[in-house]
Amino acid sequence: MTIDLLDNPLSKNGREFNIGFIGAGRAARSLATCLESKGYKVSHISSSNVDSSMSIAKQIHGCTACTKPQQIADKCDLIFITTPDDQISSVAKTVRWHKGTGVVHCSGVESSDLLSPAAERGAFTGSFHPMQTFHKTSGKADNTYFDNVAFSIEGDGPLMSILKDMATQLGGWPVEIMPKDKAIYHISGFLACGAVTSLLNEATQLWEIIGYTKEQGLRALLPILKTTVTNMESVGTASTLTGPIARGDTGTIQKHLDTMYERAPSILPIYKQVSVSAANLSAENSSITKRKKAEILKILAN
Repeated sequence: MTIDLLDNPLSKNGREFNIGFIGAGRAARSLATCLESKGYKVSHISSSNVDSSMSIAKQIHGCTACTKPQQIADKCDLIFITTPDDQISSVAKTVRWHKGTGVVHCSGVESSDLLSPAAERGAFTGSFHPMQTFHKTSGKADNTYFDNVAFSIEGDGPLMSILKDMATQLGGWPVEIMPKDKAIYHISGFLACGAVTSLLNEATQLWEIIGYTKEQGLRALLPILKTTVTNMESVGTASTLTGPIARGDTGTIQKHLDTMYERAPSILPIYKQVSVSAANLSAENSSITKRKKAEILKILAN
């Protein structure tokens, strides 16, 4: 017998209803262990890989590892689907959901429409996605892991207020994203994380050209990256931008291009595209004139 969420708001009696996870990857580990640290009752977690579910369950007091998603639906009142995105629809269709339960997926790009089979059975459906990266680890996430993190939230019935409060209790803040805007929201996260990681990887490879290892390159570049992030927190992106484009130093830009043509041609398209964005930002911030911006764009176009 499940607890009707209409009669059990999140703040009632220390949030005593049972929370379960279908999927035992990085997102599940971080969310489940952090929720427990904030006083939530994470009671069950399932995965086709029993080692994965057991690894997380043993870190959470009173949590049971399962192998079947149906076991989670039968035992829990609020269920998070933390599988890869392309498996969410299959889980929604194959599990026999119970009326009054909450069923939430954690995809950043998909809307809660994927969970319509659960809604048709009387479940409340929604989505809950933290704008946070999940690193490989076998340990508990620090209980400050979601501090200041934005959570994209959808939910019907009483679920919306529950998820909003959950985001706040985790240390983050809720944002409501329209279904048509989910992909745009998710792209922004990729550019701020995955794209930056890929760009930094390209930067470390340049160190191999000058006789060092990628690891040494990373060691050299991490301080400037960390300072950049710190500066963005203080003054925003526009005022943080530095380098030859922000200075309007066309001679240095040309030397960069000439060197890449000769020694690192594979990075040229990336450099040019990023430089165009930097020129636009520099002009918007008035660190260069419109005339200087046009001059830079002409050099980049050659």
